[in-house]
Amino acid sequence: MKTRSNYWQLLPYIHPHWRTITQAFCCTLGVTVFWPIQAALAGQIAKFLGEGDITALAQLSGVLAVVFLFQKILMYGQDSLMANAALAVAFDLRKQVYAYIQRLNLTYFETAKTGDLTYRLTEDIDRIGEVVNKVFHDFIPCILQLIVVLGYMIYLNWQLTLATLVAAPLMGILIGWFGEKMLKFSRRSQNHVSDLSALITEVFSGIRLVQAFAAEDYEIERFAVEAEHNRRAKYAAEHLKAIQFPVVGFMYAMSVLLLFFLGGWQISLGNLTGAEFVSYLAGVGLLIDPIAHITSNYNDFKQGEASVDRIFELFAIVPTVVEKAAAKELPPVTGKVEYRNICFTYEKQEQNPSHPNSWILKNLNLLVKPGEAIA
Repeated sequence: MKTRSNYWQLLPYIHPHWRTITQAFCCTLGVTVFWPIQAALAGQIAKFLGEGDITALAQLSGVLAVVFLFQKILMYGQDSLMANAALAVAFDLRKQVYAYIQRLNLTYFETAKTGDLTYRLTEDIDRIGEVVNKVFHDFIPCILQLIVVLGYMIYLNWQLTLATLVAAPLMGILIGWFGEKMLKFSRRSQNHVSDLSALITEVFSGIRLVQAFAAEDYEIERFAVEAEHNRRAKYAAEHLKAIQFPVVGFMYAMSVLLLFFLGGWQISLGNLTGAEFVSYLAGVGLLIDPIAHITSNYNDFKQGEASVDRIFELFAIVPTVVEKAAAKELPPVTGKVEYRNICFTYEKQEQNPSHPNSWILKNLNLLVKPGEAIA
């Protein structure tokens, strides 16, 4: 059983774009800083709202608007920079895979399916690019948001936060279990899609033979079988998602109900004010979106892991014809062709060395200049 993710194989393709990724990460840190500020301002707004202080409400609303503006500007920088880096990674990987395939020997292409190779070079690499984008554009920002907002919630009331997080380990275990199942179903689904693509390519490229032998019904039946396998594999993955989100959502809803009960208890003990509890609730609200995104991203990462497997399977193929390490460089080609002392015979010369017709060509010298045609 594989215990290590294969995403580490993408590091050589990500490293050349570290400057762009670093700039995007700086924007992400800026976005993250504003989350607890928004939660704190929400508590103050609730306080002034309860007091009916319109002037303070207007001033605080203006401050909150400025906070939102700066945060959205930083979000734009984060999203645009990461999209650029992710597309560049996919572009570099696609070029290298295509170049590597070009160097494989002909015996590989005799057994390889054209549709499968096409799917790997298009859909699989696109999925890898999407995963790279989501890691830096969505997953890491969500993790940072969880850390910062949870830190602020602990600052407000650590007892309440500790009690609220009782369900967190169970949710983590559930998400991990669903993720492993999703990886299995995704591999199966992608293999069936590539098989279906290969079948379509094979049939349409040989449609003359299909019609010549009246094999249309046979090919239709074969296509229906492959399409059904593809449908079942995709449905298994979607069915798993349909189970996962309600289960995780139910666990989160139970945590929220527990939060309200314990919040009222802490207020009754004097450990928390009403305004602080509103700030705390705002913090909880800021946790909903990142938890949902992390759950969704984890599924996408498992699907992407199957694509990484399929791409690096190609790199694992060793060409049977390998150039010598000390091979001579081909000089610049000018178009001139010259033959020097060319000899050729159909018989071994040692069998009949004295026969005058044993050599077909004997010490032939020929010079063909660019643009000349010689018969």
